[in-house]
Amino acid sequence: MSFSYARQLRKIYPDIKLGMVVTDRNIEFAKLSNENEHIIDVIVNRKDVLRNSKKWDVLLDFLSKENTKRMIWKKILNPKITIIFGENYEGHHYNKEILKNYDFDCTPPMETHIIDYLIDSEFSKYFKIEKQKPHIELLQQDINKMEEFWNFSLENSYKKVKILLVPQGSDREMNPGEVSQLLNNISEEKMKKVKIIMGNTNGSDEYFKKLKPLVNKKLDISLSPQFDIRKYVLFMATSDIVVGVDGGGIHIATSLNKPLLSFYANNKYNLCRWSPKTTADSLQTISRTAGNHNQTYNFSLSKPIQWLNTQIEKISETK
Repeated sequence: MSFSYARQLRKIYPDIKLGMVVTDRNIEFAKLSNENEHIIDVIVNRKDVLRNSKKWDVLLDFLSKENTKRMIWKKILNPKITIIFGENYEGHHYNKEILKNYDFDCTPPMETHIIDYLIDSEFSKYFKIEKQKPHIELLQQDINKMEEFWNFSLENSYKKVKILLVPQGSDREMNPGEVSQLLNNISEEKMKKVKIIMGNTNGSDEYFKKLKPLVNKKLDISLSPQFDIRKYVLFMATSDIVVGVDGGGIHIATSLNKPLLSFYANNKYNLCRWSPKTTADSLQTISRTAGNHNQTYNFSLSKPIQWLNTQIEKISETK
C-alpha cells in the first residue's frame, strides 16, 4: 500500500524525494517492490533512523496504534511535519488527546479502504489525488525461473492450470475441512487439468498434514518449499489462480492482478479497510459468522465452487 501512496505523491510532487521506514520483517519486500519501479529514493530500516534524524520534512504515519518503540523512532527521526492517519483508540494510554506528537490528523472515515487514505487527506485540499490499485513490477525473466517449482514432469502436464493455495495468514487460517470441500468440488473432469500447490509458512507442515487426507486423491496437490519473500512473490506470479484467506498472500495476489478467490471474516472494519482491490476476475467470500477479523470459517461455498470451476475451464482453454 505504501507504494500506492508513493505514486500518488510523486504525481503531485514530481521532484519529491521519497523515503520509506521499514522493519527487518518487511525490508526485503520493500526492496523487491522498488527494484524495477524505483519510486522510493531511500528505504530506511527503522533501526537506522538516527542517521536520518532531522533530514526529512514530512512524515506520513499510516499505522493505527502508537506504542513506545514507534514514539521513540519518530522522535529520533524528528521530521518538520508529521501527518497521522490512524484511529483514536480513546481507551488506549497512547491516544490522540494525551499524545499530540503530530501536526495534522487525517484519519479517514471507517469505510475508507486503506489504499485511499490520501484521497481526502490534507493534500486533497490543494491537489486532485488519483485513485491507485496496488501493483508490483516484476521482470518476466525472474518469474520464469520459478516455474520449475511446479514440478511438471509428465508430458503435457505443463498445460495444467496452476492454483496457489494460501489458507493461512499471519494470525488466521481457514478450516481445512472447508478448504477440502472447496477443492473436492472441482468437477472430476477438471481435476485432471489442475496442479495445486499450498504456500509454505509457519505452521504449514502441520496444516498440510490435516488437509491432505481430506482432499480427493485424484487432485494433484503438494506443499511448496519455504521461500524467502522474493521467491514467494515471484512464485505466486507464475500461478494462474490464487485461492486463500485474508492476509499478506492475498494482498500480493492483488498486486499481481491474479484471478483471486479470497475468504474474509465478517468484520465491517476489516472488510472496508482490507478487501482486495483488483481488476482481475475475482470473488471475495465473507464468513456467515459476524465477529472479529480472525474468524475465517463458516463460509457458504456454493459460489466459490462455481467460480473456481469456471476459472479452471476458462484458463485451461488458453493453455
